Amino acid sequence: MKKLILMTLLSALFCSCNQDSKSRSQRVENNLMDSASVIQKPTENIDIVQTSPNQARVLMENEHVRIVEYFIKPGDKDVWHTHPPRSSYVVAGGKVKVYTENAEPKISEVKTGTSSWADQGAKHYVENIGDTDIKIILTEIKSME
Repeated sequence: MKKLILMTLLSALFCSCNQDSKSRSQRVENNLMDSASVIQKPTENIDIVQTSPNQARVLMENEHVRIVEYFIKPGDKDVWHTHPPRSSYVVAGGKVKVYTENAEPKISEVKTGTSSWADQGAKHYVENIGDTDIKIILTEIKSME
């Protein structure tokens, strides 16, 4: 299991370093994690593992990172939350609607096999409006030391 987590982490970090040359706005439009980050910065930290335990679980945690598996079924919604700086890797994609406090909901296509980096995320919740299960591995950064 540790080897699988390490391989996933390394794959996500490698892929995030090798993004294609799409503009930032194009990446935001196609990525669930960036959708909420760009709209507004959070004023509070709301842990998705605490607010949405049916959709988020900790795979590994140490003083530097926390790896979270995020899973949401068609028709399901998670609960208001934020994210610390993180990389993400989409294991299984789909179509979502991202809701934020001060903006219109945004529909995004989360594509299987993509990865990204995002800074601290805005307060939001997600609804799976597609017909596929979505699974994303998040590597949240605690410390860069």
